Amino acid sequence: MKSTFNILEDQITFSRQLLYHFYPGVIITIFYIIISPQVIKSGYPGLLTLLLAEILVLFPVGMTHLLGKGKNLNGSLSLRNVIAFREPLSWKQYVGWSLLGIVMCFVVYIPMYPVGLFLRENIFYWLPEWYFNPGYGTDDMSLIANVFLIGIFIDGFVGPIVEELFFRGYLLPRMAYLKKWAPIVNGALFGLYHFWQPHNFLALTAIGIVLSWVVWKKKNVYLGIIIHCTINVLGAIMGYLAVSEGIMIGR
Repeated sequence: MKSTFNILEDQITFSRQLLYHFYPGVIITIFYIIISPQVIKSGYPGLLTLLLAEILVLFPVGMTHLLGKGKNLNGSLSLRNVIAFREPLSWKQYVGWSLLGIVMCFVVYIPMYPVGLFLRENIFYWLPEWYFNPGYGTDDMSLIANVFLIGIFIDGFVGPIVEELFFRGYLLPRMAYLKKWAPIVNGALFGLYHFWQPHNFLALTAIGIVLSWVVWKKKNVYLGIIIHCTINVLGAIMGYLAVSEGIMIGR
């Protein structure tokens, strides 16, 4: 353990960056592929599998990696010196930059949504329906709505917080050698890590770049957490409201 810590002395090589960006997504996708048919067979919507993956895979894998890094750096299980980019901001900066990031995420996502539908129908048509349809597995709209309600907490807070700590708080600062390209590369790799949503790679990459750019610009990972949680909560609420009206929106 070092008596003083310098993030520039703790950079991660690009090959290892690739490994760290992708291995959680590989594990999540394997879990998704194995567990989804069982969940659907039990009469639950496929969306439940993704929520389970966030709790049973993303959270323990991400936090184990971060705390293990903390053990190496600090001699104890902590996130000290692990999570960088925590520069103090005024509440006005938090509000302003968070709103800017949220708006930018929607601006880049909206035109990408039809692209995702095109890729789904023309490139990834061979994948099973539960890969795209969050309600696949049941016709019980009230059950699907309840799963979306659970998603407001899990996909709205648990998943985004772990992802932001891991991708923007831990990995992004350790690719400073890429200079101005760091947020672009980090955001792109974040988008590609979603192997269970291949048709949405472009949209997720665009959102990832926005998140990485804001965090990189202000050296504050909490902005990424606020923005990411907000857009995910809004997405879960919109899904819940749509299902409550009998409308199912595909991913």
